[in-house]
Amino acid sequence: MQKGAKKLKLGLAALAVLMAVFVVSGCAHAKADDPKIQTIERVLELQFNGPDKEFLKVMWNPANKQIIDGVEVNEAFDQLVEDQYGPYFTDKELDQFIRVFGTYFPGLADIYGYELRLEDADIEVSETVADRYVFTAEVAFQKRGGKEQRAEVEGFVLFSGIQEGKIGKFTYTSDQGLSERLRQ
Repeated sequence: MQKGAKKLKLGLAALAVLMAVFVVSGCAHAKADDPKIQTIERVLELQFNGPDKEFLKVMWNPANKQIIDGVEVNEAFDQLVEDQYGPYFTDKELDQFIRVFGTYFPGLADIYGYELRLEDADIEVSETVADRYVFTAEVAFQKRGGKEQRAEVEGFVLFSGIQEGKIGKFTYTSDQGLSERLRQ
């Protein structure tokens, strides 16, 4: 009877492993098919691959800036932002994101001579808040001629309930000291 019990245990163990593989691969497939996750990945790629020299050149170039009704306007930069980020954000959040986060990491990398590269992004759907996703982005960064380093940048994204598939809120919550390390 011990042979039969061993075979049964072995069979159950194999079945459990097989079920775990199906569950994990099913979840991975579901994530890959989620257009909201793809949207977040694309924004993270724009943020952490570069810095994009054209983007920064248009942003910093004083020839692109003019004062209209007492407000500095850079129409070339606004158009570039709309082209690159506009498909992913609501109009209201696009402006907020660019002012608060959108130029922060690329700008620091450019000023202090670093290259950024998005290595990986782990994006999870919130189980408690509708249309909320949390992410951890693994970012490699290297000063020209220096040693490559890594940091994880965490944040969350809320998708709009009005504009389907568009980001209504994008926030970085932690960068493991990446911004301070870029300033070195």
